[in-house]
Amino acid sequence: MGSATAVLLLCLARAAPGQAGAAATWIVQMQSALDAGELDRAIQAGEKAIAEDPKSSEAHDLLGRAYGLKARESQLLEQVRLAKKARTFFARAVELDASNAAALADLATYDMRAPGILGGGKAKARVEAEGVLALDPARGHVLLGELADREKNLAAAEAEYRKAIEIAPRQMRGRRALSVFLVEHKRYADARTVWIEARELDPSDPTPDFELAGVALVSGEGLAPAVGELESALIRAERPEAPSRAEIHARLGLVYEKLGRKREAVGEYRAALELEPGRPDWRKKLDKLSR
Repeated sequence: MGSATAVLLLCLARAAPGQAGAAATWIVQMQSALDAGELDRAIQAGEKAIAEDPKSSEAHDLLGRAYGLKARESQLLEQVRLAKKARTFFARAVELDASNAAALADLATYDMRAPGILGGGKAKARVEAEGVLALDPARGHVLLGELADREKNLAAAEAEYRKAIEIAPRQMRGRRALSVFLVEHKRYADARTVWIEARELDPSDPTPDFELAGVALVSGEGLAPAVGELESALIRAERPEAPSRAEIHARLGLVYEKLGRKREAVGEYRAALELEPGRPDWRKKLDKLSR
């Protein structure tokens, strides 16, 4: 089970009895399918969730994500149709609940990335990001950072990402955004520092070691230590919003591949698939290595 689904199940467990009805069940299934990359199943579950509860902001938001991801793997004409559909669901989610920061953030992300012909636009995205800033400051700064990056204002982008970390140093969203930014600009040492600092703040969280291994995979530096970091992360896995044990096994498989240790890589992909069998990307990796 992916970490996002675990968080959602926890929220449902705490919800009032009337909230944990059929729509909530379909929402959990939709999030589980999204975690597994099973987009058709996610869309089916999302449509059923909305049929059960047409006023569910969360269901509309998650269904928008499913359609957006589906658009990425579709042919051009279908891509346009699905992308527009995704925005429609994001916008409806915000209409249904103006305090839904996740939905407003998804709408802002769509608008900053999509061209005008698909309903996007940076001016709209800025207004939406400012709205997120009022609801969830750390998330808002991340959005403003991405917007600045897309506008080629690199100094402003980095400053926004660092503000997100300053506001919520134990949250991973700002750290991931800054790390991705630094890696894109080949500032690998700085990216590693982001995660070393996070590990010092909370040694029980497996996320920093998982992300340090990610930096090693991109940079090609520190691959051998990454094995130990991921093995350590496995011991501390299974906490909300952290990488799942399956995700850690899969990343360890990637590291072993890079190190040329095929047998160990096969073992890690098998372990990942035993935990989360519905991952075609991991299955392809395993099949390729097993030939």
